[in-house]
Amino acid sequence: MKNFFTKRFSPICALAVSVLLLGGGGCSDDDTEPVVGSKGGSRTLYVASDAGSRTVRVKANSAWQVRLTPDTRLWVSIDGADSGEMDGAFTVSYKTNNTLPRKGTVLIASGTQQAIDTVYLMQYGTAPLLQFSDGDRQFSSVGTIDSIAIDTNIPISKFSKIARQVTYGESDTEWIDSIRYAGDYKSLLFRIADNTAFESREARIQLQFEDDWGGQHLACCTIRQGIPGGTSDTREVTFADLRSLIAEAEGEITIDGDIAVSGTVVSDHTSPNMAGSPMPKAATKPDMTLNDRTAYLQNADASLGIALVTTDAGQNNLSRYDKLKLWCKGLTLTKRSDPERYTLQGVTQDHIITKSAGTAEEVPVKRRFIDQLTDADIYTFVTLKRCQMAVRTQRFMPVHINYVNNYNIYYPSVVLDRHGDMIHLMTNHGCDYRFQEMPDGEGTISGIIVHEPCTFFVKDGDIGRYQIRNVTRQDIALEESDANAFSAIAVEWCPDGKDARAYAYPQYPHPANEEGKAHCWPASTGSGLSFLSHYGWLAIGSAYRANSAKEGETLNSASWGHKLLWDTANGTGYSLLFEFSTQNIESSQCSFAFTCRYHSAQGGLRYWTAEYSTDGDTWKRLDDFTVPDAGNWSNMQLEQLSGDKSICLNVPAEILGRSVAWIRLRPVSDKIGTATTYDSAIIAANGQVANAFTVSYAALRYNK
Repeated sequence: MKNFFTKRFSPICALAVSVLLLGGGGCSDDDTEPVVGSKGGSRTLYVASDAGSRTVRVKANSAWQVRLTPDTRLWVSIDGADSGEMDGAFTVSYKTNNTLPRKGTVLIASGTQQAIDTVYLMQYGTAPLLQFSDGDRQFSSVGTIDSIAIDTNIPISKFSKIARQVTYGESDTEWIDSIRYAGDYKSLLFRIADNTAFESREARIQLQFEDDWGGQHLACCTIRQGIPGGTSDTREVTFADLRSLIAEAEGEITIDGDIAVSGTVVSDHTSPNMAGSPMPKAATKPDMTLNDRTAYLQNADASLGIALVTTDAGQNNLSRYDKLKLWCKGLTLTKRSDPERYTLQGVTQDHIITKSAGTAEEVPVKRRFIDQLTDADIYTFVTLKRCQMAVRTQRFMPVHINYVNNYNIYYPSVVLDRHGDMIHLMTNHGCDYRFQEMPDGEGTISGIIVHEPCTFFVKDGDIGRYQIRNVTRQDIALEESDANAFSAIAVEWCPDGKDARAYAYPQYPHPANEEGKAHCWPASTGSGLSFLSHYGWLAIGSAYRANSAKEGETLNSASWGHKLLWDTANGTGYSLLFEFSTQNIESSQCSFAFTCRYHSAQGGLRYWTAEYSTDGDTWKRLDDFTVPDAGNWSNMQLEQLSGDKSICLNVPAEILGRSVAWIRLRPVSDKIGTATTYDSAIIAANGQVANAFTVSYAALRYNK
């Protein structure tokens, strides 16, 4: 035990304090008596982080009293007497400390307050942590508001004790200001001014915290800002001028001219739906980075657009409606034909000359029907008029969630407009609404027009000349109900998973028989095998439709399936036949939409055609299509589909106004896929596929 005594301040009163060790901890190893102000001395007592108590002995020749400072009373208390006459003692108790080391102040004052001794109670705790988690930061010359993540265990109540300081390099210009903490205190916000000089610069942001024990803790981050893109000689050109640099139908060049283009960004770097996820054949996972590296820039009148691809995701900070002036020197310009489209690759922050925030109101509105789209609309923002989804109650991404999580492969949904034209709506796996049920009503769909071949599931990848990518869910402005849609349903086949056979005979305004049911059994006239015939069956399997299922889960609903698909003796395919009535329906526009897939695994016939008939004998072609195999869980191939393929076909109006009419789906080749190939094998001699071709939805629509 060490005793210490105060210096005498008065001939009347003397006060001394000694520390009596009653457990762990200890007192100061300094035997001097430091002066506190001008009244007394102090000693330091270190205690463990666990709760406990200590007894302090007092030597005095007069009355004395103990008190705690307000902050100390939060975790320290006096047990027993807190005063005495002449020599005595008191006991302090302290709580467990689960946070930073802390310091309590215990004051022992003489009765006349002429002498005050101090005991500093130093309790161990968790070592303070204060650092920037992101490391040093690099910015373009364009001013911006940004943040740096803070990794710390310092309580928010003590953040006022953290000093903030910015030091600059050789330049004495202050170009970082508005430094403040974010609302959750997990990052430090700041504003960077434009760098108008053609030289880079750097600054250092420093946070300094002094803990209760007097320890100093520093966090430093170096901020570097590059020079403006371009030079004093940079010449601005139009989009047309830029595109004219490649005169051939296709080509790729590195731009060596000191030129720039200006336009409006119609994409957003935070959107998960800006580009697809290509997966080379040799890869086991798709390239998920392209989306984060892709932006789209259109000119002032929205007549032309260009795709921008940055070197990495960190270089893409382009927000929707940003007004951008881009330095093009050193970038790779690529031109592709059929359709004609242009891409600038290799974009970094150093290529940004100027950037400022814009608004939606400043962007020209382009409203089109699908058949009005041209190649000039590619990579511009367009609103498609009078649209609805071709398949009712489907999900945005009709896939099995476990497969798509691994492979990001799906077949996009089909959009139908009033003119009967179609376009695919692209939805990436990263969209949080991907498993939501699509609206059934009419409205508009806005987004960026792109061209993205679907080589996975379509021969040569052709799913149309144009596709559309919405930036946000709000860009899909369809009514939830189909009450006001431009089309009506003549007949629809759609099992709900509860009473599938009841739904095999749907009740719709134009039935084909007296019972008010549309035909789904073998036709009395016509040819080929039909649904629910001797080789057809209702498969209780996964339909991948929305209904009441949980998001991302498959439905145990029914699909109409068929395994006997090929007549090997005659070298022709059996058909899956839909028989229905269109009596009393008049319209100039009619379409047939359906979803199909193979029930499971591989070995399905690849090549199909859709045909219609008004007499049951003469069949006319609607269109050809391919059907990919189902996904192989352990050996997924690019050509394998983990959900439904949606198909929508225009049907001539002559099919309307008939008491009975037919549409059939028929394979046209005996080519099948394997576990590793698209169509390298042929069907078995018995004409049956290993896994049935299934249809989980079909509907004949007509314009009202």
